[in-house]
Amino acid sequence: MIKKLLFLISLFLCISVISSCGIALEDKPRSLSAELPDTLIEGAITTTEAPSILETVQIFLAKDSEEGTMLLETVEREIEPDGSVKPILEQILNGPTADEQERGLVSPFAEGSTLVGTTLEGSTLLVYLDTLDGFPTDDSASNQLAFAMLVCTSTELLKGIEIEQVLVLLRRDDQTTAVNAPVSDGEPPADGEAVRCSNYLTYMQDPLLPLKS
Repeated sequence: MIKKLLFLISLFLCISVISSCGIALEDKPRSLSAELPDTLIEGAITTTEAPSILETVQIFLAKDSEEGTMLLETVEREIEPDGSVKPILEQILNGPTADEQERGLVSPFAEGSTLVGTTLEGSTLLVYLDTLDGFPTDDSASNQLAFAMLVCTSTELLKGIEIEQVLVLLRRDDQTTAVNAPVSDGEPPADGEAVRCSNYLTYMQDPLLPLKS
């Protein structure tokens, strides 16, 4: 009898202590992991990558004028910068977006040419391609327009860099060959000679003048 009484008193004291500490008793156990944030659960996958920083740049595409002549027109693109001009010039090879096509913008480029890299030597930008397969071959005017977009984007629209002329080169099997760029204005360049935007005045709109190069 005394043992039973002592047991009941001990049980009463334990319940009193738990209640006084604010610990609520639950009828059913629950998983504590359900209340933990993902970063605290072992094996949880978290996404901590910083969002990409985009930069707004300008390139030249082409648009048919009222006189039926193709003229260069400035458009804006958002790119992920890498410290070089390569991702900017790649936008030219990619051609117009669906929205730009609806606005009448076009490009003479087709699939087939990849921009390998660029190098700045003084005020001359060297543009390395793997092939000219993406350039027009059957229409000299379209071919001139393609080079005009590359050259004039480089000399007139790139920010923070002074470029006066551009030389396009092909790089294959560790060999580099200069391309004789077709021009619409001025004397045709000699073999391996760089060209300027002034060699493509035919495709420039009046608001874009005067040119930097």
